[in-house]
Amino acid sequence: MYSTLFLSLSLSALSSAAITQGAQTLVFKEVNGVPGNECLTFRNNGEIVDAACVLDAADRQITPSTDSVSGADVLLVQRTFTAGFRPDLVDKDACVGFNGTHFKATDCAAADFQAVTFDGTSLVAGAACDSGHDEKAQLTVDVSGGSCASFTTTAV
Repeated sequence: MYSTLFLSLSLSALSSAAITQGAQTLVFKEVNGVPGNECLTFRNNGEIVDAACVLDAADRQITPSTDSVSGADVLLVQRTFTAGFRPDLVDKDACVGFNGTHFKATDCAAADFQAVTFDGTSLVAGAACDSGHDEKAQLTVDVSGGSCASFTTTAV
């Protein structure tokens, strides 16, 4: 009975991310990004695009943080999401995640969550990295990590 209870509590703790927010919130600006629209921005659906650098806009702000359960580094998204666009992110901590092809806002506690981190120059998840943007200013990913975009950050 005790081992069953312990196992149940342990699995419960692992399935919900408790995020310890970092001390500094940042806006990421892509080096050689879309002229006049170089800053990473989260759309209502969680996709990431380059847009104008509005430092006080929450949809452009990311806070390097820590998953308190695993100790893993995460990038906490500061914008909120609505049920009309991302019902899975309403009242949840959203982090920058990787789904195998794209970086986007994801529930930090999702079972399949793969964190994207900032290595001081680029956004990375395993071997994959942000490779810049396409003709619609949408963030692109190089899954092999061969061609990574560079970013500068501004603390807000």
